[in-house]
Amino acid sequence: MMTIQGSGLCRRGGRYCPPRAFGAFTLIELLVVIAIIAILAGLLLPALSAAKAKAHRIACVNNQRQLALTWQMYAGDNQDRLPANGYANPTNGIKFWVLGDGHWNPPTFTNLDLLVNSQYALFADYVKAAGVYKCPADRSTVILAGGKFPKVRSYALNSHMAWESPPSNNNNPNYFTFVKQTDIAVASPSRIFTFLDVAPGYICHAGFVVAIDTILYYHLPSAQHDKGGVVTFADGHVEGHRWVEEATVRKARTVEWISDHFNFEPGNRDMKWLQERASVRKEPVP
Repeated sequence: MMTIQGSGLCRRGGRYCPPRAFGAFTLIELLVVIAIIAILAGLLLPALSAAKAKAHRIACVNNQRQLALTWQMYAGDNQDRLPANGYANPTNGIKFWVLGDGHWNPPTFTNLDLLVNSQYALFADYVKAAGVYKCPADRSTVILAGGKFPKVRSYALNSHMAWESPPSNNNNPNYFTFVKQTDIAVASPSRIFTFLDVAPGYICHAGFVVAIDTILYYHLPSAQHDKGGVVTFADGHVEGHRWVEEATVRKARTVEWISDHFNFEPGNRDMKWLQERASVRKEPVP
């Protein structure tokens, strides 16, 4: 190919042709650039997803730290008595740490007053931000009047912590239901759990039911943090715990509204882990 000086044209086969515009890409070059971008995106997206998941877990840990501190402050302000726990209809005039009811009462799952209004919640004078009660990884909803609304709470309190109402419950009577903070001295406070994030399909009561010495898995813990959840202990420390049973993870990831809490899981190691950290056996009376 011969270029005619100053003409800006090239000669091909005796004919003149315009040169390629300065800085333009050929089709092959564009395809190569697109392929490189796709490869980089494929490499970066998992890292971004992992970073987002880590941020959610950190936020969940911080939320539960605040709840643990509030739980301790409440006992300090109330002659060592722990905040009441259980479930009740808001019309009953009962107060718990926060108010929660069963799946038969869907509006309680979207009512912020049950978290931050002192008419219902004992923690309301301590925790003013409703977001503290919500794990950022929890995207579950409840259907009301044909529309989907986000649930306002992800956390529950061990049912062996000051369960008051209703009187009939699934706590094993051979194990302590702690009423005062000093009661936990019979156990190891660093081993007895208080708060945890609950599987989205199972969150309901203010209390997380643990039926010790049974095969009943009434409430399931969350598995939204890399097959695990966040658990708080009576000494105030918070840790992540990864569940080991496939059945636990599968059911815990169910976000649909469940109507049956009676899961029977003989030999489930995750259920056993929770039972061993919910309470301790009472000494037999001589």
